[in-house]
Amino acid sequence: MNLTLPRYLVVGLLLIAGAALALAVGYWNISPASFKSGAPQQPVDRPDFYIDNARIQMLDEQGKIAYQLTTSHAVHQIDDGSTHLEDPELLFYRGGDPTPWLLKSRQGVVTQRGDRVDLTTDVLLKQNSADARQLTTSALTLFPGRDYAETDQPVKIEAARSVTTAEGMKLFLNDGRLTLLSTVRGQYEVR
Repeated sequence: MNLTLPRYLVVGLLLIAGAALALAVGYWNISPASFKSGAPQQPVDRPDFYIDNARIQMLDEQGKIAYQLTTSHAVHQIDDGSTHLEDPELLFYRGGDPTPWLLKSRQGVVTQRGDRVDLTTDVLLKQNSADARQLTTSALTLFPGRDYAETDQPVKIEAARSVTTAEGMKLFLNDGRLTLLSTVRGQYEVR
């Protein structure tokens, strides 16, 4: 018995077998990674709470105010535990001096442990007294536990009759000692 199939049926069976083979090979080569884009995903800010018009006071061991922080808006981030601040204003009470240091800026970030505060955009630092100098810069890092602040950005210090500029500085808040790092220039008005 000689079985011959019509030509159209043979061609149809060959096409179906070829399509099935192509699908099987394609399925075998598909990996989940091939569906991802080439650029790595950046972590997205994930806040877990926010506070508007916050006022926070920290007391020292004797129960006196060590510092007082006010901010128009604070957002706490889940991923790194940091708190992002808008318009932060910090009053630092240090040593036996009743006159606090005022530190304010447009933006700030406090680390999870609170051991570092990075302030950016229009940073102002001054001691709240009538004859005090005021320091301005674009960025400043404060270490509250060490009563220390530093920056590598341009700094401008204005007093009653003088202006001093420099690149970078270190400030020890307890004793008010200031070290200017480089390119120091001063202008003094004589009366």
